[in-house]
Amino acid sequence: MSSETIEQSFGVIPFYRKGQRVYFLLVQHNSGHWSFPKGHPEAGETEVDTARRELCEETGICDVALRAEPALEEEYTKPAWEDAQRIATKRVRYFLGEVRNPQVRLQRAEIQDYCWAPYEEAREILTYESSRRLLERAAQALGLIKQAHDDLRAGG
Repeated sequence: MSSETIEQSFGVIPFYRKGQRVYFLLVQHNSGHWSFPKGHPEAGETEVDTARRELCEETGICDVALRAEPALEEEYTKPAWEDAQRIATKRVRYFLGEVRNPQVRLQRAEIQDYCWAPYEEAREILTYESSRRLLERAAQALGLIKQAHDDLRAGG
């Protein structure tokens, strides 16, 4: 009998404003891919607590105003955390987080590099299409770009 393994993580899509520009923080994980800070919850943590802790641990950014809405989600398959021979479904919920001080101090055990980038540049840097879709939804929520045609609703 086979049961599906589901892994849940929570993270932050960090951004900061400098004048009229908005910059997003991307991190390069030690596995090589570019994405956003995220991680697994610890016992008793809420989703927001986990997202905030992971951002602080991975980047040294602890002063962030998290937005509960919209929560941005992605789902993909990967080798299971406990048993790399099994495939797991990974579900990640991200929260937008406005950063007040953009100074970064990396957790070198997990993160090898970072960059702050405006939307178009960030789209080019992100490794996976699912991350680019998250970035697009974040930019829409911040009013930086218009929603895709399929998302528009007619009416007043």
